[in-house]
Amino acid sequence: MKLVTKERKEYLISLSLSIIISLLMGGVIMLINGKSPIVGYGALLDGAFGSKFKIANTLAKTAPLVMTGLATAIAFNSGISNIGGEGQLYLGAFAAALSGIYLSFLPKSISIIAVILIAGIVGGLYAFIPGILKVKFKVNEVVTTIMFNTIAILFTSYLVNNPFATSDSKMSGTDIIASSFQLDKLVSLTTLNSSIYYVALIVILMYYLMNKTSNGYEFKMVGQNGLFAKYGGVKSGKTMMIAMVISGAICGITGAFEVIGVHYRFLEKISPELAFDGMLVALVVKNNPIGIVAMGLFFAAMKTGSIYMETATGIPSELVKVIQAVIILFIAGENGFKSIYINWKLNRESIKEEN
Repeated sequence: MKLVTKERKEYLISLSLSIIISLLMGGVIMLINGKSPIVGYGALLDGAFGSKFKIANTLAKTAPLVMTGLATAIAFNSGISNIGGEGQLYLGAFAAALSGIYLSFLPKSISIIAVILIAGIVGGLYAFIPGILKVKFKVNEVVTTIMFNTIAILFTSYLVNNPFATSDSKMSGTDIIASSFQLDKLVSLTTLNSSIYYVALIVILMYYLMNKTSNGYEFKMVGQNGLFAKYGGVKSGKTMMIAMVISGAICGITGAFEVIGVHYRFLEKISPELAFDGMLVALVVKNNPIGIVAMGLFFAAMKTGSIYMETATGIPSELVKVIQAVIILFIAGENGFKSIYINWKLNRESIKEEN
């Protein structure tokens, strides 16, 4: 237990240093362009947390990042890579829209749960296909899931521009879903809605599943050493399939929340690559559920704050992408930087002993 605690502490130090260095680099870029880092970052914080409406918008952007981050985490922890979250999200969202249109007779007391289950099943089934190809036929899941993203996005694009196109010629999407399927707004004039409660519940369930159950232990065992897991009696293929389906289901539910909580219809471009952003969030914190919540909030705050920062100070919002890229670069190269530091320290001690 002490070793694990030490590793976590070291990683938290590495992550904190990465964030600090990236923010310092962002400040240097501001100075080079004649802008004050204090003013710039002050505006960024104000844009993210400066009022009730700004906090609500930040939380609204946090929710899908956390969901897709959790979807990435459970798959990657189990030794299978789900890069197809975007496609699963699109199909889940489309299924939610059709449910909201054609199941309008359902009372609101069960309609929300019904649409969440439908979207989850659709997303899970779509993830099942590359999962079974990986487990049974050893087909590389990275390739298949990326291909399945394109298939899902183009397929839903065809559907909303042809058989399920709205009568509104100015919009490429479906008709509005029934009011019984629409989630309540928590703060007016923002996109924050009651899906945040469902997201919180899913976070708790995923944390419990991954850290407090035998299934969670098997996920980690297969992900860390599949051969050892096999000799330990764990069915690696079955475990990876379960993780892949759960991952796809979470992405499908994320799409449903975009439909029933934000847009109230399926739009052709309903996701600004939410699944890929969530994947980065998960990778930065090494697939830790609690870390995903914290980093999802950080990334969301950077996004919402950067828009206000650009308006208030003229500093381009793209600077936030640079900061995020630097964080990811340092985290990706953590082991390399650590080896360089250890070698430098050993060489320094060696020189001292010779002297």
